[in-house]
Amino acid sequence: MYLNSVANINAAVNYVNDHGKGMVNPEVFYSKQLLDTIRLDANQYTYYRYADEMPIQEKADKLMVRRWAPLHAHTVPLQEGVPPMSDKGSVEKYEMQADQYGRYMEFTDKVDFTMVDPVVAHYSREYSIVAIETLDLLAQHTLLTVAQKFYASMMPNQAALRPWSKPTIADIRLIGLSLKKSLVKPRANGKFHVIVSPEFTYDMLDDEYVQNYMKINQTTSTLYDNGVLVPLFGFEFYEVMNCPTTVAFKKADGKMYFVEYKEVEKTASADAGYTLANNGEMYIEFKEKEIPASAAAIAAGFDKDSRTGFDANYIPAHTDYDAGAQTLVADGFSALKVQHTLILGKDALARTGLQGEGNAKMYVKPLGSTGVLDPIDQRQSIGFKINSVGFGSVRTEAVVDYINVPTQLNV
Repeated sequence: MYLNSVANINAAVNYVNDHGKGMVNPEVFYSKQLLDTIRLDANQYTYYRYADEMPIQEKADKLMVRRWAPLHAHTVPLQEGVPPMSDKGSVEKYEMQADQYGRYMEFTDKVDFTMVDPVVAHYSREYSIVAIETLDLLAQHTLLTVAQKFYASMMPNQAALRPWSKPTIADIRLIGLSLKKSLVKPRANGKFHVIVSPEFTYDMLDDEYVQNYMKINQTTSTLYDNGVLVPLFGFEFYEVMNCPTTVAFKKADGKMYFVEYKEVEKTASADAGYTLANNGEMYIEFKEKEIPASAAAIAAGFDKDSRTGFDANYIPAHTDYDAGAQTLVADGFSALKVQHTLILGKDALARTGLQGEGNAKMYVKPLGSTGVLDPIDQRQSIGFKINSVGFGSVRTEAVVDYINVPTQLNV
């Protein structure tokens, strides 16, 4: 029985406690639960599943990866008795760092750690999910770090984006052209993969290319009934709930900024220091606003888990910044949020470490195990540790960060 679902876990807990009390080591039970979740639920986490496995030597914490430059065809005929010039190969080397990750929770002496306890089994399941979410966010962070940037409507940078800089199929096609010109191959199914948000899919319903394609191919029901975009122009779309959203951007001066804006009437005049802009339908006044160094430092120090909103400082910071939370936005104005739609080709992401069953483990520490730190046996804990995992990209050209502003993102 796989211990990766609530029903299976509850059934196993009841069976063990009814028939095998004292015969099953709780730590072994909880570790199996962790491993089953990582093994069987990995494909539910979109970023992590794109990682190609690259083994690492036992107890090593770094893997040297080589990127080989391609050789090219030559159409010049050979001359009799004259050898051609020798080809020269070149290789780019980089390291993938494998690190440890883990969390734990303390319990009082009211919980029985000598048997498989349903309360502990529940939190063991939660930590199993946290473990795979950690891997997924690490994979996402790696992709964002190495990605080539493409801004909606071919804008030059994030500062130039506006509330109407929504995602379009026209942009996606341009990105596809760029990937092909860079000789990036599609994924194993012959298509480039686009990881999108529900807001992205919402805007695609109004895209002229999508509507025409659906009508011609009679696939409208697939999109409307299931909320899933059908493959288009060599791209396949995968909707996720944790598509990265940011506010801040760094400029050449090294400082952090955001775009402050508000919608105004067509006949309005801009406030002092602000600029008017419109796309014929929406009229705004805006300006770039610097984030004070103190606030930027706070933003860079931790990250929020995009699913729970809780502090997730065991994951490398994305240096996201919530301008509103720092009360830097004037009355009536908002900070423009943007979304990062990742587009992936072959060799976009690799993973090292996490080999074998000993690499991910649950740890059960019963009463009294901490010695003088728990002098009257009141504290015990359960936690997990991933001993070695790291992510990198074999071909950074195969990762594109398409930065856009879905119409429903800032409402």
